[in-house]
Amino acid sequence: MRELKIFDISLRTVYAQAKELAQAQAQVPFITPGSVQIEPRGERRFVYRYRYDGTGRRVAEYLGPEDDEATVAKVMEATAEIREAGTLAGYSRDLRRVGFYSADNSTVVTMASLFNAGIFAGGGVLVGTHAFGVLLNELGVRASPFAMTEHIDLARAQRIQIAALPKGGLLTLLRETGLPFHEVPQLKRNAPATSFKVRGRQLKVDLLVPSKGKPYEPVDVPELGAHATGLPHFRYLLDGPSHSIVLGRDRIVPVLIPHAGRFCVHKLAVYSLRSDSAKREKDVGQAALLAAVLAEHNDFLLIDAIEAMDRTLRSKVKPGAQRALVLLGSEHVAATRLLAALA
Repeated sequence: MRELKIFDISLRTVYAQAKELAQAQAQVPFITPGSVQIEPRGERRFVYRYRYDGTGRRVAEYLGPEDDEATVAKVMEATAEIREAGTLAGYSRDLRRVGFYSADNSTVVTMASLFNAGIFAGGGVLVGTHAFGVLLNELGVRASPFAMTEHIDLARAQRIQIAALPKGGLLTLLRETGLPFHEVPQLKRNAPATSFKVRGRQLKVDLLVPSKGKPYEPVDVPELGAHATGLPHFRYLLDGPSHSIVLGRDRIVPVLIPHAGRFCVHKLAVYSLRSDSAKREKDVGQAALLAAVLAEHNDFLLIDAIEAMDRTLRSKVKPGAQRALVLLGSEHVAATRLLAALA
């Protein structure tokens, strides 16, 4: 088991304030707020705004002559944007400094593209390791060590209600970040791609849906102009998601995440479905940690999730529950009592 630390009420309050402010955003910018600079050219002075995009490239925006009325209006607007972005960045910096989970800049920019397109508002759900980290933030817990990841797992239970997507679908949307995304070829010849990766980087977006037929097969997602991997018992995980945020270096992105109890139970089930031993241990480790936290402070979330399982899912949970009990040991009595009934 990882070492757990419960954040005190003052830090949880700061997180709640950051979440409220971040969720009021209509859009999350891909580029940093930057700074406004005045530069002399001969006898006149001109105003520029310098920023950095998702790839780290410096972007210069010419605002106009310093003494021009239109320039003054642009400077006032830019200054307000910089001030508001600075407030969010300050919240994120303070929370990350004390150990709240956060994602790297390129990952956050990619999530921002999904948020700006309305994918999370339309029903898209962030799952996987990033969702696990966000759930820990929501529960006011720090877990260490915590392995960082550049994999973004995006799930969809039913058709995402999205107003418009650029021509070319999800791939084109991801490329609007400035990052060179490309489709990841499938091992099976002529099978459509279900993942998108940045060239020369580990950053990857996997699109996932509940399987209606044979699991792990590509499923058409027409509203995103893409295909997804169908996963067994996935609909259970996606029922009853909640709104949250992902902390980044310069920005905070609103997202939708799974119910904490269902995330825990689903990870126990996935343990028996995977063949990769390292991933199995990662899944059951996350489940054990969440069980320990939930049983101690929000046991109703875990109890509700256990009661919501159908017979088939319950049969898949047993091996994972048994392994989780070993990881919990004798230190987490409440979680052991709840999971013992599943083992």
